[in-house]
Formats: sequence, C-alpha cells, structure tokens
Amino acid sequence: MSVMKFSMKRALTILSLAAMCLPSGALLRTQDKDTAEPVFKAEKYKEAFEKGKKEFAGGEYKDAGKSFKKALSGGKAKADKALVNKWVLACKGSTTVKRVELMRERNLWNEAYDQLLVALQRYGETPLRAPMLKLYAELEGALFLNLENFDYANTRLYSQLYGKSFVKDPRYLANGTQCLRWQNTRDGKPGMLKLTNVPRNWSQFQSIEFWIALQVPATPDAVVMSAGGKKKAGGARVAAPPGQAVRIFLMSKVGVKNTRAWQYVRLPLASFKSQGGATFEAVTDFRIQVQGGKAFNFLIDEIRLRKKNPKQTAGSPRKR
Repeated sequence: MSVMKFSMKRALTILSLAAMCLPSGALLRTQDKDTAEPVFKAEKYKEAFEKGKKEFAGGEYKDAGKSFKKALSGGKAKADKALVNKWVLACKGSTTVKRVELMRERNLWNEAYDQLLVALQRYGETPLRAPMLKLYAELEGALFLNLENFDYANTRLYSQLYGKSFVKDPRYLANGTQCLRWQNTRDGKPGMLKLTNVPRNWSQFQSIEFWIALQVPATPDAVVMSAGGKKKAGGARVAAPPGQAVRIFLMSKVGVKNTRAWQYVRLPLASFKSQGGATFEAVTDFRIQVQGGKAFNFLIDEIRLRKKNPKQTAGSPRKR
C-alpha cells in the first residue's frame, strides 16, 4: 500500500501526537481557495453579512459573530449557510489567535506554535487562515533549524550502495518535495543515516524532530555523537577496550507506530542517555541507526532541531 500525500498532515499528526509540527513550508505551499460569496433569501440577511465582515475587519469579533449568526438564518441554500458559518467559526477562533499572539509576545514561542497548529486544524478553512499562516511563518522561522530536507539529491552522501535513494513519486511524499528512502542492505550490516552538517553546540535546542513512514517496520535509535565535555572533578576517564576507540555519544530510542503513513517524531534532547561523558555542547554528528540483521524500509524527511524559548528580557511580562 502506498503512502499518499496528506495535506497539512491533519488527522495523522496534530490530533494524534502531542506538541507536533508540520513540515516547514507545507502550509505556505497550500493555495487559498477562491472566496465565494453566499446568496441570501432577503436583502436584510445580506446587509447583516456585510456588516459582520466590516466588524470582523475592525477586530470587533463579538459583534461580528452576532451579525453573522443573523445572516446565517437567511442563507438561501445549504452551501450558502456553510459559507456564512465559516465566518461564525472564525469569530469563535479569534480568541485563540489573540492568545497565540500574546504567547509570542511573552517569548513563549513553543507554546504558541503548538497551540497554533491545533487552531489551524479547526479554523484553517475560515477567514482566520491568513493571520494564522502569518503567525505560523514567523514562529516556524524562529523555532526551527533545518538539518536536512533531502530536496537536493546528494548521491555522494546518500548512496544506493548503503540502501539510500531519493523518492519523487508524489504518492509517497510528505509535503510535495522529494524525500529519502532508506532500507537495509543485502549483507545485513547495521544501517546508519548520518548527518555531519550540524551545529556543534546544541544547548539552545530542546528537541530533534523529523518525519518518517515505515514501509517495512523496525525500531531505530537516534544517536548524537559527541567529542565529550568538561571532565567532572574526581571523575574517572573512560577507558576503551583494547584495540578500540572510545565511543562518546547520547542515544534515544525512536518511538514509532507500525504504520506506512507519515508520522512525526519529536525527540526531546532530555530523553537522550549519555555514554562516555557525552554532552550536547560538543556535537560532531547526528545519526539514525538500525541494528544489523534487521529488515527495514523507511521514508524520511525534514530532519530539524527545535529551539528553546528565548530568555525573558528585563521588564517583559511573566508567564501566567
């Protein structure tokens, strides 16, 4: 069964996972639908509708809601009432957008972003779409550092010799651009997807996130290789086995559902276990690994780091 492109990943991610996000730019690629005007049974309902639109544009959402509800009863057909109801729903959602804007002003970017994604599911097809997409673009740009989106088919880094290939078939894509297929090799050796172009200091980030679809399921590990950190007073140095180098890393299991559908993985850096004194202040590369002898076939896209909230500046409002 093929994985079909799922617009905005609606039911798959935001409603099933906590604190998730969409692939960067996915929302912005979606074109706004043509704005259709409802037809009314009488002129008084049309006047109420136009009055509501003016009130909505002026930020008078409570009054606008009353006007739209009056117009709703005069919609000529079911489709016309549905158009008016979008405005009614937008008035209800206006408080959510205001709350997200307030969180952003208070530097609670992550909380604002997560709430905005939920709001987009409910109000994304209403007139609130434009201001929400603007907020989305601002928060997306502020919060995420893209490590790899596989838009460029770098066959030197991702070679078929090691089970990697690029997928352009739109039936399999997460957000309309190509992704990476990674599968086990015939020799049964451990599989590894390695990213070396990463920041050295990850102390400003709170999680690493990516999209994955399991065509043949297996449980991968996420590994952050490190050059080590400051040696604690009285701490003993890690000794390597004879003939081997010291391996210093942080590792976390990647919890994924057994499904071919795209799913979003968010790994808090706090969930990684340190080995050999590894720290996030001396990162050398990031890896996703699968044990040897395991058959697997993954689609992967949009690997990125998510930043922590910026620190509160002097005199800024406190979180309530």
